[in-house]
Amino acid sequence: MLIIYKKYKCATQEKMREILQLETKKLIKKFPFRELGMKITDIKATTIAMPLEAPIRHANGCHWGRFVRTIVEVETDEGITGLGEMGGGGESAENAFKGLKQYLVGHDPFQLEAMYWKICNPTASLYNNRTQLHAALEFACIDIIGKKTGMRACDLLGGALREEVPFASYLFFPI
Repeated sequence: MLIIYKKYKCATQEKMREILQLETKKLIKKFPFRELGMKITDIKATTIAMPLEAPIRHANGCHWGRFVRTIVEVETDEGITGLGEMGGGGESAENAFKGLKQYLVGHDPFQLEAMYWKICNPTASLYNNRTQLHAALEFACIDIIGKKTGMRACDLLGGALREEVPFASYLFFPI
């Protein structure tokens, strides 16, 4: 709002709202695919556990026996599926995603900030642990946005620093 105020030097909030609506219409014309209003139709969570030959050591301790992750699939009414990932998992993580599904079916995956407030609303619970759930869903929505616009996720988030990254191991095992 402050940028609009400085640009147009308007004095009243009503005038600022009018200008904001005009600016929004200009953006919609610039990005016509947004008029379609894509909607989330389904959310699926699948826990995977990869057996380990040796413990994986990291800054928070060790993984013993298996490496657990939850893969989240977000499907849209346009047939685009986005993938996200959450550390850990199991029945409790899958049930948490099932619980969020009722709030997110019908939500536009381009509206990331609104999704944040649906999931992580700090006034709903002062001490909630929904950050990992939100991160996995946001990753999946960014994947959807990238597929819809034809852009890489890194470009959506500000651009790549380099095109190639050398690596020497996968899951902390030397190759």
